[in-house]
Amino acid sequence: MRRICFVGASTTEGMGDESGLGWPGRLWQLHFEQLSEFTAYNLGVRGQTMHQIKGRAARECKARLPRGLGPIIVLGTGANDLSRFADGDYKGKSRTPRAGLQRTFSALLDELCEIAPVLVVGPPPIDEAQMPYRMANNLRFDFRNVDCAEGTEIFASICKEKDIPFFDLFGAMIGDEDYQTALKEGDGLHPTGKGYASCARAINDWGAWQKILREGWAG
Repeated sequence: MRRICFVGASTTEGMGDESGLGWPGRLWQLHFEQLSEFTAYNLGVRGQTMHQIKGRAARECKARLPRGLGPIIVLGTGANDLSRFADGDYKGKSRTPRAGLQRTFSALLDELCEIAPVLVVGPPPIDEAQMPYRMANNLRFDFRNVDCAEGTEIFASICKEKDIPFFDLFGAMIGDEDYQTALKEGDGLHPTGKGYASCARAINDWGAWQKILREGWAG
């Protein structure tokens, strides 16, 4: 049985999913009765930036992934870093400068690749009609699809340089009717369950996901 850590923020955690499964849990359900059955560890923490994820991810994955049990890490990038401040002196400016995001993301991948093979899932689209989004600390952030698309390009480019498989979740979900409906039913940033189900189906059809489940890791 493989052990897989799903690392990320709120959309990896599954915020807004009435079942509490998110796309990692729904992906697990698709394999429950198959030979490629796996144990899933959801390490998503809502609201976190890539810098905050980097501060914990390697340690948390190491504790859950003995090398002899087919370890895999799936990193969901999310959109927190790509958002813009909606109020105050920094209104309109990115929450995380792009250069810093690239450095942190690259360093995080290097750390995780020392532990297990890594797959990366890009940020999903959002419903701009419900923006700006108010965080738990009452700060408001403006999430935009143009920024999610730019982030997708940034993450995909770094993954290509490192020969790490990257899944364009933004491209897969921007035209997915169920996902778009689920966003509108949710808070605009987090879909309801049927949106996460769409994500799980799309990721499950991804060739890199199917390949790594079959072949595992020879490292």
